[in-house]
Amino acid sequence: MDYLRVSTEEQAKGFGIAYSGKKTGAYIGQKGWEHVGTFVDEGVSGALEAHERPALRRLMEDARKAPRPFDIVVVNEGRAIGRTGRAFWKWVWELQEIGVFVAVVKRDYDNSTPEGESKMRKDADYAEDERDIIRERTQGGIQEKAEAGGYVGGKVPYGYRVVDGRLVLDECPDSRDCGAKHEACALRRGRSLFVALRDWGEAAVALNAEGSAKRDGRPWAGQSLRQQVLSPIVLEARQAFRGSSGVKRDHDGRPVNGDPVVIPLPPVFTRAEVAEVRAASRYPVRTPQKARVYPLTGRIVSPCGKRYIGGGTIGRVPAYRCQGRSEAYAGAPTCSCPYLAADPVEEQTWRQVRTSFSDADRLKAAAGDQTGMPAGQRDGLEERRTELDRQIRTQRRAVTIAIGVAAKDVAARDLSLAESEKAVERAIAPLQAELDVLLASRRRTTAQLGEAETAQVRSAQLIELATMARRTLHRIPLGEQKKFLAAIDAKVSLLEPPRRGRKGQPCALAAWFTERQLPVPLLTDEGWATVEPMITHKPRSVSPRLVMTGILYKVRTGTPWSDLPALFGEPATLRTYSARWRQSGFWTNAIQALAAVESTALPALSELTMRIECTIEPQHLLNNRQIAGTGKGTSWGDSTADLFNLLLTLEC
Repeated sequence: MDYLRVSTEEQAKGFGIAYSGKKTGAYIGQKGWEHVGTFVDEGVSGALEAHERPALRRLMEDARKAPRPFDIVVVNEGRAIGRTGRAFWKWVWELQEIGVFVAVVKRDYDNSTPEGESKMRKDADYAEDERDIIRERTQGGIQEKAEAGGYVGGKVPYGYRVVDGRLVLDECPDSRDCGAKHEACALRRGRSLFVALRDWGEAAVALNAEGSAKRDGRPWAGQSLRQQVLSPIVLEARQAFRGSSGVKRDHDGRPVNGDPVVIPLPPVFTRAEVAEVRAASRYPVRTPQKARVYPLTGRIVSPCGKRYIGGGTIGRVPAYRCQGRSEAYAGAPTCSCPYLAADPVEEQTWRQVRTSFSDADRLKAAAGDQTGMPAGQRDGLEERRTELDRQIRTQRRAVTIAIGVAAKDVAARDLSLAESEKAVERAIAPLQAELDVLLASRRRTTAQLGEAETAQVRSAQLIELATMARRTLHRIPLGEQKKFLAAIDAKVSLLEPPRRGRKGQPCALAAWFTERQLPVPLLTDEGWATVEPMITHKPRSVSPRLVMTGILYKVRTGTPWSDLPALFGEPATLRTYSARWRQSGFWTNAIQALAAVESTALPALSELTMRIECTIEPQHLLNNRQIAGTGKGTSWGDSTADLFNLLLTLEC
């Protein structure tokens, strides 16, 4: 079996899969081995571990089958195994434990012998050193380019383009209209239109009418025009490099790969134009009103792909509204996703989150190998470290003996002291190099044992998190639910379109029966004879009994008004008389009179079919657990980064 891997950078240099495959195929033929298959990871980094590489993960699964389909894995060179010690050794050792060895074409060795394993250790050290050097050079070059005011990569800000490695204005040359649609010209025209119209939407419509469009070719919308014109990069004519919160930082909060740099850019607007547009976009300060909190706003993904946001209230019922119902720009298509009643979807989501967080076994299953290492694997690491200690002692003894022998030889040659020391160093250099390799292997093994201990700590964190969830997440206000859902970055995907109702409102009739804890009666001949004399409003064009039967059918089945069978008549007629009869008191009297007839229970409230995905940082949540219990303390989002996180997916 051969395993082929090249990273994106190596592909660019011409070291493709075909090249590696020819080398491994020829090597297998020379050895007289049977070639049973090939696993390919193309464009995959060598810093990734086995379970993060698709093809290598499948190779490891096949290696555990019985009978085993292969007993040696061939790679073209050592760096195909991995670029870091952890990515290199973990899967090699796992294969070795089950009797599968790894052969390297470039230096013609495999780890089935002590000599081959020694060569493999050197390859692993070289691959990791090479990776560190490449990363250091790359980041250093980017830092120098930023300090010189050059373009360092990434998305080009709107209004600019890259010329000779620098950001310059994308505008007409010599301030003359060349007929082309340049981005800086669009920003200037959009600013002028907004200052004149005082409305971003109207400015966008006017800009579209002039033939201007966004970078992707789509028409302008008011929000997108406002975002680009008022962009800090455009207004301040500068770009911050390594100044954002997403930059990798050390324990002291400083960027790991270089200091922040502010890169000056040519201005799109004059200072007077900047002041004018800022003044025009400043709205009067409004007194904030106390509003209902929508913890799931922006977290529910509709089947149309847009997000649901809290829409205040519809009637008297809080609801979520799909953003796809609004035009992205003038004349843009919209979706018809129904409104979602806020209370039921919030209750269903929170119940699922609370239940899952309270289940320590489920959390540990989501964490996978981050919370534990099989006992046999830990024992194997202990045995490997013991064996390395024995080899180190033997090697040190060999170095000591070699020093003595070399010293006697040098003494007999009547050399100077400096020459004698160099001669001894040269004599013991090969043995010392082998000792260094053994010491490095022991350090890696010790580090992996430390990871096993860390995994046990993580498992304890998850058990503590589940205990905290059972104790504190049962009843917390919507505001704290919103903070918690933000802390775990919850995403709710609707797997099926929600049932359509009256803009997400719960059925008023069903609520009427629920409040009074009454069953839904069947309107028999005897029952109709009892209630007919009580009717206050009689429909003229349709039988009143048919209308009442249709209303009770709607309550009994939970069917929306618009989906009721046609035999009951127009849905609007049934809805009108339902409201009239309740207002006149007839409905209450009729249901009481029908208490003795046959009836059915209210249907269970239908729930949405959804998938909930979240990212959990256990220590982050445990550090802030006092919020759920007392309502005091820091925000869920104020904790520093945790040791590890895990992805949790719930389907309900």
